[in-house]
Amino acid sequence: MNKLTQNVVNILGENGKKWIANLPGTIEILADYWNLSHLVPVDNMSFNYVAKAIDNSNQAVVLKIGFDTSVIADEKRALTYFDGNASIRLIDYNEKYNALLLQQATPGTTLKSLYPANDKFVIDCYVDTVQKLLNKPLNNKNGFRYISDWLKMLDGFKSDKLPEYLLKKAIYLKNTLLVSIKTEIVLHGDLHQDNILKDNDRWLAIDPKGIIGEPEFEIAAFDFIHDTELTNNLDTKKLFLNRMNIIAERSNLSAERIKNWTLVRLILSAVWHIEDNGDPGLSIKLAEMLSDDVVI
Repeated sequence: MNKLTQNVVNILGENGKKWIANLPGTIEILADYWNLSHLVPVDNMSFNYVAKAIDNSNQAVVLKIGFDTSVIADEKRALTYFDGNASIRLIDYNEKYNALLLQQATPGTTLKSLYPANDKFVIDCYVDTVQKLLNKPLNNKNGFRYISDWLKMLDGFKSDKLPEYLLKKAIYLKNTLLVSIKTEIVLHGDLHQDNILKDNDRWLAIDPKGIIGEPEFEIAAFDFIHDTELTNNLDTKKLFLNRMNIIAERSNLSAERIKNWTLVRLILSAVWHIEDNGDPGLSIKLAEMLSDDVVI
């Protein structure tokens, strides 16, 4: 809860404090509304309240409550679209309290917990999940936004915390990439290893953002470098590029576009951190490492 409280207050200020203060009452109302028992909050909450629970049919479920109505509405739309295909299943939605009732993945092991010790296995599982998730053609836009809507915030952004040359490179790359997209589909939008959980003998994606873009943008959310691998810059950079090439080959996608989107996404992540009064350090460090290999 400490990280959740800090993040919400950093973003919303006094309104964030009120949201946190009202949260116990909201949880009680929703537990009664959905007939939930045995609520156990997860230990890695960051921007939403999340708790495991049991419903009145003795099924394991997850209660998720957000402070940002648009984010939860986007997630609800994405979960409805993916409809349990390599994705966690949406059971119900409470618009008034900005809450989702979700299927619980069991045992719920994260793909990240196997990384980087079993990196090749993780890459195989990741690519398999991506390919299953993104196999629906874009027949109807269904109110989904485009990745260009996210990337607009790079234009005109200024901060002493972000090196200007990285921002300029990211803006040039995103403009070039956007006009050359050939295949548009609904993406998860934030598909890193922590957002893929084990459910019996399969892997399921959680926390989808639901945004229209190309598959290479999706793949670029993969955490190519683990925190424990940042000690040697030369070795880390080699590992970074090697994993990128492996995942491109396994997914039959463009390694060059994945690399370029990865740099763009790292700078976008840094901007989001700065906007939310967070620490952009890791995103900037990885972007600096990758920058020389991204030619414009």
